[in-house]
Amino acid sequence: MVVSGKRRLLVVPALAALVLTAMVVGRADAAVGPGGAAVDQALVEPGDVYRCEGKTQLRAVVLTKIAPTTIGETGGVFVPLTDASISVAGPAAAASTDQVIVTFTGEALLTGQPNVLAPVVDAVQVRILVNGAPLPPGAVAFTTDAGQSDALQACATVTGPGPHVVTVQWRLFDFANNSALTGTLRTWELHVEQND
Repeated sequence: MVVSGKRRLLVVPALAALVLTAMVVGRADAAVGPGGAAVDQALVEPGDVYRCEGKTQLRAVVLTKIAPTTIGETGGVFVPLTDASISVAGPAAAASTDQVIVTFTGEALLTGQPNVLAPVVDAVQVRILVNGAPLPPGAVAFTTDAGQSDALQACATVTGPGPHVVTVQWRLFDFANNSALTGTLRTWELHVEQND
């Protein structure tokens, strides 16, 4: 808008933006992992944003592995990352829920790519699961080159006493299906925080 030769900026009130992001659309159905243990999905926000709330911290467990773990191509199938598993006891009451926040960090290497400068490249992909159910955001590219440190975080609520098992899976993504890829994860850490 031009007024008297000067431009005026129209500003959208920040309060309106906060109200929109705070609106909860609903709750996704609970997923069921191995043995029938329930894994509640996070609350669904507008635009596929997931909300996962907790209260007082009950427990935190950190598992670190320094020795490298290596895999080859698995035909696109995710496989468990060796030793990346932590069990947490859920709440005592069958209908009660606890929040679980999971962080996975590590150094990933990928070798065997024909051209690392191509716009779409091969990758090491990682995902976090609770009771066998993958958590949002699902599989992410952990590295697409000869080595870097990366992190992935996920959150869910678990229902009932459990035990509830947190695991990490990985695979090699061969974009053109024309490489002999090798992936390595070394010096990784799995951190699980359980909250009321």
